Amino acid sequence: MEELKVGTSYEKKFFVNQEDTALALGSGGEAVLATPRLVAWMENTAFEGVEATQLDENTTVGTFIELKHMAASPVGMEIRIKATLVSIEKRALNFDIEAWDTAEKIGEAIHQRFIVDKARFNEKVLKKLETSL
Repeated sequence: MEELKVGTSYEKKFFVNQEDTALALGSGGEAVLATPRLVAWMENTAFEGVEATQLDENTTVGTFIELKHMAASPVGMEIRIKATLVSIEKRALNFDIEAWDTAEKIGEAIHQRFIVDKARFNEKVLKKLETSL
């Protein structure tokens, strides 16, 4: 298991496909990278970056994201995302995240993930389902 360290960065690459567009996701009317997909990719980069540092019984869940989507990216373009762990507050992990396509910076975000016990987390989710039926 790796150690969780402030300042550590994680990078991933994605490609914009038709199903990643605002048109396909219903968040806009153009065939460009949808903001909800960019959010998902940013969260995924942070999640995968720290997952190797977690005990088997733990995982992280996203609890907050504030995003600025600054430029459009067409279908077929490669997107590079970098998530940097900027602080750890007990079980809260705080990230600065940036995204670029092959032409320019397209987004930046602040994101928080929370370390949770998988079994306890899933118990709460099931209990919520049972009490709402």
